[in-house]
Amino acid sequence: MINRILNIGKQTVFWFSVLFMGFLWVVSLVSTAYFNTETSFAEHPQYRMDSLSVNFFFIAVFFLILFYLSGRIKTERVPIRLLLIGSVSFVIASSLIWASISHTYPEADQKAVSWVAWLTAQDNFLFFEHGKYMRIYPNQLGLMAILEFLYRLAGEENWKLFMYVTALSNGAAVYLLYKITDRLFRNRRMNCLVLLLSVGCIQMMLYTTFLYGIMLGLALSLAGFLCLLYFLDEKSGKKKTVFCILAAIFIGAAILVKNNYGIFLVAMVLLLLYKSLEKRDWKPILGAAVLILAAALMGKSLTAFYEARSGHTIGSGMPKSLWIAMGMQEGERAEGWYNEFNYNTFLETDCDPEKSDAIARESIKESIHRFGADPVYALSFYYKKTVSQWNEPTYAALWVNQFHSGNFSRIVQSIYDGKLYQVLHEYMNLYQSLIFTAVLMCLLVRRGRWEPEQLFLALVILGGFAFHTFWEAKSQYIFPYFVILLPYGAAGISDIVDTMLREWKRMRNRKEADWREDRT
Repeated sequence: MINRILNIGKQTVFWFSVLFMGFLWVVSLVSTAYFNTETSFAEHPQYRMDSLSVNFFFIAVFFLILFYLSGRIKTERVPIRLLLIGSVSFVIASSLIWASISHTYPEADQKAVSWVAWLTAQDNFLFFEHGKYMRIYPNQLGLMAILEFLYRLAGEENWKLFMYVTALSNGAAVYLLYKITDRLFRNRRMNCLVLLLSVGCIQMMLYTTFLYGIMLGLALSLAGFLCLLYFLDEKSGKKKTVFCILAAIFIGAAILVKNNYGIFLVAMVLLLLYKSLEKRDWKPILGAAVLILAAALMGKSLTAFYEARSGHTIGSGMPKSLWIAMGMQEGERAEGWYNEFNYNTFLETDCDPEKSDAIARESIKESIHRFGADPVYALSFYYKKTVSQWNEPTYAALWVNQFHSGNFSRIVQSIYDGKLYQVLHEYMNLYQSLIFTAVLMCLLVRRGRWEPEQLFLALVILGGFAFHTFWEAKSQYIFPYFVILLPYGAAGISDIVDTMLREWKRMRNRKEADWREDRT
């Protein structure tokens, strides 16, 4: 009975992943959500139809080139360690260079968190008072704490330091993707491919200037998952304990940086429960408890620390229902995107959680009634909400660099509003379609052979899809899920090339057999 339940769970994750990736694959081949230079400041997604023939041509040429190279370059001869060092170094160096030449500065939420951190570094707790930023957005406390630490080191509000931390996080993410790919698939070619795909993910480097902790949180989450894999594989009790504690620390820290990485924690707990039932072993359940306890204690400890320092109760901020209600509304940006409903409602009720929660629940009821009365409208709403996030190939990587000033080179200026802006956008569009194609093929080619650990990243992606279907929408929130598709992308590309090589060998053997038959 237990085995049947486990199999149903695994098959559910697999088939939902196939359906979702199939949807994204089709949509990415025929259309694109995008920001143009005229409307990017307003963060207003627009839509266009793509050339299906161009996308297929690009994908076909890519695989033909890789097929050609695979027949001439033996994977065993590739210096994987040198490739790893080169890839990590390239990503870090590119990130640092972009941080130096882009002259980007923080605005909006970035600016608010940075300013709060600088004041806090001077023991000024103005923004911890009732109705102020940290009482409204306590979810930013972890990021603010990191910035405060950096500003104390610098002795000034030097946000460049966080950009340098992000650059190192980018390199760490590349290294961790490599280690996770190796751990999941045990294939040298896939290891090489995930490094090359990481180098090609230029959105990662462009995100260096964004003071929001997305890449730092992702690197910590990936480190937590890698430690979890070691925990599951390790036989030694002492080492098992160490890896469990490390996994808990990393995922707890990731959630402090960005609350959205709680989705990783949920997936890690589900994997541990699965393994506990599969192996009839209590240790994974204990590991799950340690992860949950560590994340809760780290969050509460940081809150208690700042409450003691500031003399103010931070509280839970805006009720979650406000975000859900906003995610069911239209606005100037797009369906389910930020429209200030949550912020305005909270302020209008004098930051009263109960009153604002009641308003939010009423709004949710109205939205549900509207969707129920007009199913076509509901389908259109959620279709646009989904594609505006998941089919926007830059994932706001160009948009987050819109606040800049200073003397730029012609190249940087072109990236902001010239030809290179269009070139980068088209490159990212093709790159996205390639990844979606490879991931879908990976899922289908390996159907029936998936281990629960291998489906972990797919589970995280499904969790992200579900969360942002109900929550506030934004393409930048989707970027971490795109990055963790890269191991599947590498596996899918390798599987496709293997299929091409087998077919080529089979055709060649058939021709040789026919030639011998004709000779006789």
